[in-house]
Amino acid sequence: MRPPPYALGSVLFGATGKPVLIGSLFYKGDRKVSDHQSGDVDRKKVEDELEAAERIARRVGLPHAIDVIAETPEAMSRYISMLADMTDGSILIGGLNEETRVSGYTMASEIGIGERCGVNSVSTCTSEAEFSEIRSNKIRFAIIQTMDPSSVYPEEKLALLKNGILSKCEEAGIEGGAVDVGIIDFTSTHLAVESMKAIRKELGLPCGCAPSNAAYQPMLKKKITRKSARAINVALNTMVQLGGADFIIYGPLKASTYIFEAVAIVEAIKAYGARLSGDRTIGKDHPLFKFLPRLG
Repeated sequence: MRPPPYALGSVLFGATGKPVLIGSLFYKGDRKVSDHQSGDVDRKKVEDELEAAERIARRVGLPHAIDVIAETPEAMSRYISMLADMTDGSILIGGLNEETRVSGYTMASEIGIGERCGVNSVSTCTSEAEFSEIRSNKIRFAIIQTMDPSSVYPEEKLALLKNGILSKCEEAGIEGGAVDVGIIDFTSTHLAVESMKAIRKELGLPCGCAPSNAAYQPMLKKKITRKSARAINVALNTMVQLGGADFIIYGPLKASTYIFEAVAIVEAIKAYGARLSGDRTIGKDHPLFKFLPRLG
């Protein structure tokens, strides 16, 4: 695989101080979707959410990508086609089953947006047939999932990557990858941070995870309010940021309205500290210069 940073469309995975923020669309419970089987959606609401996320991303100086979650091949094809018309942003194809994901790869290739589309995700469970479809449709980027019952600790995740999944990605023509170290619950956030450090040090691959998976679980079980879940999500994001996350899957796309500024202020303070230590490589499009001055 190419060394980072790796460009997926307009975003870079592995650029220091610029974690890619990934928001999900069309998930179960997304009220913009009226029929998950056919992919019927309220296009105006999707467009409004996209514009809001992209506007905030530009304002704070952070890269953004979209995670597409579809339940059927028909729905996936409609989603990819629609998003191609609505945004020039980067898209990660994350259907709930192989057939649905393959439909996404095929559509992206057919309409000519494959260079800005990646997979979310490949794992030890990904079949040879799906890897073949990834190759034939020239999808060149993948999130590599390491959440596995047999791979909980950093050394186990490293072994999982080195003992097969990376070579399969390369055989499938995947040129750029970023590792999702997985978060199951609150306490596994610590292991996620340690895993990111170990993988980045030994393999040089960008790493990240989805703190929102843990943050929203208690809310779904009606143990906390939505407001509390959002506060916890921000806290978990902050922890993985300080651990050096190169990407964060932050939950529903609409959460951009409260996540982006929190991520930006953390990155701005990190960059300020780096400059005090003599680092002058931070660009003018960084949150340190684009967002922090707005707060003065």
